[in-house]
Amino acid sequence: MTIRIEISKNLTEDQTNQIDHLWNQLYPIKLKNRFKLLLKDIKEYNHHILFNESDEVIGWAVAFLRDEEIWFSILVHASNQNKGYGKMLIDSLKQNSEKLCGWVIDHNNDLRQDGSTYYTPMQFYQKNGFIVTEERIETDIISAVKIRFQA
Repeated sequence: MTIRIEISKNLTEDQTNQIDHLWNQLYPIKLKNRFKLLLKDIKEYNHHILFNESDEVIGWAVAFLRDEEIWFSILVHASNQNKGYGKMLIDSLKQNSEKLCGWVIDHNNDLRQDGSTYYTPMQFYQKNGFIVTEERIETDIISAVKIRFQA
């Protein structure tokens, strides 16, 4: 199976729709339809798009500048998780940034839109060299901890 990553400043309409669909499938229902808001008012960013051999988007990551730090978000289609593709995307992000920050839901209390439990990906990030900070975000939409990677 040929998997490839393309890095792009912009997404096509089809790519945007595929990533929006993945976002709504994978993230907690409280975050539904928030994909297009992620980069609102952000000027510096790069998408890392993971394609399968049929040119379907099976994963995506973005690195963006916010508050003088490089932040990221990442998604891998549920049927393609635990195959090393998330690590491929993280490694792609790390090639372009020596420091990365992200918010990670660190509990299993949220549900996805299909009613299944959203399980924290914290172990994945720690295996990939991220450390958990003391900073938290607590809103009606998300309860998460800040993670950081530094090369």
